[in-house]
Amino acid sequence: MKRNNIIKLTALFVSVSVFFVSFSAGGFYSYADESTSVQYSGEETTSSVQSKLEIQKQLEAQKEEFEKNIAALEEKIALLASESKDTEEYIDALDAKIGYVNKQLTVLDTQINDYYEEIDALQKEIDEKQEEADTLQAEVEAVQAKIDNLKNKFLEKHDEYQQRMRAVYIAGNYSVVAALLTSNDLSNFLTRYEMIKSISKKDAKLLSDIQEETKRILAEESDLNEKKANLDLMKAGLYLQKNNLESKKNKLAQTQESVTKKKIRLAEDKAESDKLFAELTAKNGMYSEFRNEDEAIKKAVEDEIFAVINGIKNPDEVTLATTSDREHATTKAYKFTEIYDRSDAVLNMTYPVPGHYGISAGYPNYSSGEYHGAIDFPCPTGSKVVAAQSGVVSLVKKLETSYGYYVMIYHGTDASGKHIFTLYGHNSAILVSPGDTVSKGQQIAKSGSTGNSTGPHCHFEIRMDNQKVNPKNYLMK
Repeated sequence: MKRNNIIKLTALFVSVSVFFVSFSAGGFYSYADESTSVQYSGEETTSSVQSKLEIQKQLEAQKEEFEKNIAALEEKIALLASESKDTEEYIDALDAKIGYVNKQLTVLDTQINDYYEEIDALQKEIDEKQEEADTLQAEVEAVQAKIDNLKNKFLEKHDEYQQRMRAVYIAGNYSVVAALLTSNDLSNFLTRYEMIKSISKKDAKLLSDIQEETKRILAEESDLNEKKANLDLMKAGLYLQKNNLESKKNKLAQTQESVTKKKIRLAEDKAESDKLFAELTAKNGMYSEFRNEDEAIKKAVEDEIFAVINGIKNPDEVTLATTSDREHATTKAYKFTEIYDRSDAVLNMTYPVPGHYGISAGYPNYSSGEYHGAIDFPCPTGSKVVAAQSGVVSLVKKLETSYGYYVMIYHGTDASGKHIFTLYGHNSAILVSPGDTVSKGQQIAKSGSTGNSTGPHCHFEIRMDNQKVNPKNYLMK
């Protein structure tokens, strides 16, 4: 019975040795879970990305449409220029082109802002992913070092076990049995038996240690392979993102260059338009406004008027100065004094410049198509400008741009309860101050050409709750 056990143990040592020799020759194999994968996912949801793409398509379509209109107008401008530039038709075509270029620049500015936002977001994401990749790279290196250490320990134990197996092999398959059978007596037999049993335990322990080291190496290599796969995916994602970033930067640079060129050409066209229009109005006496005033200036003025009309600001807050043409200038603030209280009689108005009824620019647009929202009455500088209806002066302002020296009067409400205002622009002198009560036909200013003006005229507006309406519908001589 003991003999059989010893033979079986020896056979087990040999078979295990063969396994480890093959294992050592073949190298290490890991069985990572093939279903494990890492997918790159951006910050944005699919719906938000689609929404942005739709907006970008719309902007591109608008830009292309504007470009076609600009090209058509350039052909028209070239044809008109071959005949004469000193015509209103030529100036109108040039101004129409300027309008489309302004719209196109608005689209380009939007695209530039989008590029900046996308670039900032993408750069932030790349930085975060790069930090993750660097962390993962450090983990890979740490695991690799751990595996290298485990392999060294394994090889030490493997070498020790191989030496043991060689000794057993050299001794022959029956060396253990022979050692027991050739014992001289029972005492010698028992001594040899204990020695063999001790050696067998040591070999079993050595084998167990090798098996444990093998399991640990396989587990670590599986983890290493997974980390490497994740790292490769992350590096691939970073590569694509960095290419995308460079592409957006290139598009941004191209768009900015395009904007710069367009602005230079736009400035040239505006200068030509203003020069030709000033010459034309001086020739025919039909003075009006230059039609290419900066949008930011116009918006700032409109915002102030809106604030006063809606009670957001007191007139004193936006009035730069009262007129110096009066000996005593009141500082009384305008209030919604009901000169007319829910009566359409408020809309029965007189012309703002008595005796001057010719119109150089009408409502709602200039001849170029640019929005005007008023009627311009050409008249000599110093002509009497009167209140179109009784009311209270709500705003007086002296500007170097836009309406120039202008007056706004509140008249009360019409039958539907809408607040009615009139505005008189480009005066050379103002004879009233905020809070003054004026009667219909009373002089409030002297006409002039202050602000954005080609020559002396009165710019006249009627506003219903800050909505500009056609003055012609309410004026009577």
